[in-house]
Amino acid sequence: MEVETNTDMSFILQKLKINSEKKFKHQRIGLEIKQSIKFYLSPKNKQIKTQYSHIYYMRYLNLAKRFQINSEDSQFIELIQKIQNQQGTIKAIGTVFKEMKLKPYYFCQNQNKSLQDYVSNEDVCYLEDRSGRVKLQINNALLCLPNKKDKIINVSDLVTGITLMIEGQIVANNIVKVEKFYLPILPETPMLKQLNSTSYLCLISGLNYNALESTTKYRHMIDYLQGNLYSGEGSEIPYQISQVIFLGNLYCKLEETTDQQILQQDFKGLYNKLQLNIKGVDELISQLISVTPVAIMPGVNEPVSQMLPQTPLHKSHFPETFDKSNQLVFLTNPTEFTLGDIKILGTSGQNIQDIKKYSLVKNQEDVDILEMTLYYGHIAPTAPDTLISFPQQDQDPFVLQELPNIYFAGNMQKFGTKMVTDNVRIVSVPAFSETGTICLINLNTLECFPVHIQ
Repeated sequence: MEVETNTDMSFILQKLKINSEKKFKHQRIGLEIKQSIKFYLSPKNKQIKTQYSHIYYMRYLNLAKRFQINSEDSQFIELIQKIQNQQGTIKAIGTVFKEMKLKPYYFCQNQNKSLQDYVSNEDVCYLEDRSGRVKLQINNALLCLPNKKDKIINVSDLVTGITLMIEGQIVANNIVKVEKFYLPILPETPMLKQLNSTSYLCLISGLNYNALESTTKYRHMIDYLQGNLYSGEGSEIPYQISQVIFLGNLYCKLEETTDQQILQQDFKGLYNKLQLNIKGVDELISQLISVTPVAIMPGVNEPVSQMLPQTPLHKSHFPETFDKSNQLVFLTNPTEFTLGDIKILGTSGQNIQDIKKYSLVKNQEDVDILEMTLYYGHIAPTAPDTLISFPQQDQDPFVLQELPNIYFAGNMQKFGTKMVTDNVRIVSVPAFSETGTICLINLNTLECFPVHIQ
């Protein structure tokens, strides 16, 4: 029996040695996150004293100069208010406002909250600038896209907040029948600087962690990222992950109620449940951060302000993690940063989810809607109209000033990815709690693929 025991121990030690050698061979590259201050709010911008009109004005100023305009084109009207004195074909730049019958309002008590979207046949679009507005007749108008894949659109395809140039016929006083829509020119394509060796970025969204339910899938996820879960071909990849980013909705959504009596009775139970969820996520992150740096974005389920840009989570939510490591980074939502020399932009998904509520794009792939926000030159066009955000006087932080190498949105329905232009990869990251999917991006090639964990 002693011989058999020694043989078993020898076999185990040999396996441990092989595993240790594999980890050493595929040593992780340390890449530092350098956050942009773009989405960090100054004390002045945290005060709700500014009118939202400033955001729309700054959006218009930033995007209007990015349209291709011939200075000698007699059809171009610089100010919308001058359209009423024109005839025939005109061109004009402005921001879309969509008047929607079903759009919920704060003071409306009888609104239908069960609707999946708020689109109706009675919706009307207007084009606005600082001088006035004009009503748009849209019937199978052509949307001219930078990728040359033009498409036919109608009122139901648009949302409030998009800055466009229209070309169409004046058919009545302050009414234009639109024939073509033009979008701003894309910013310059970024360079992709090569790393010294293969390295991966891991994107995970929508843990929706519930301590009262089975946590096996979460444990398997941590085991895979630590390199302790055999994954067949590509088993070396976990050791090449240089950064893991959680894209919001770490915690499951708590029950909502407007009944104050029930709320008071259940407050202690809800508080205890949230406390358990926070502790459970902290334990998971503390295990993961021992092998790779981790960054965290807030989402709609996190205990921070829901107004965009969302402020980072506080380190008090992760006491066990901070006892072990200082590699945990807290990001804003949206977030913009560089990893090494690679430019990255991302959201926790509210921008895409809101567009789907107020237009008939819900049958489109999430990654296609994400692509359109790049073409709009604005990552959250429905803010601040239907997507709550901080009013700001000097800037619209959601205007796309430069293209990133990687642009992602978390908490989507399913995985999707595409290359928009050279060196620009976009990714829709599904909720892990629903799909068991995490996303890996090769930082040298921008190749992207999902990993499914049961």
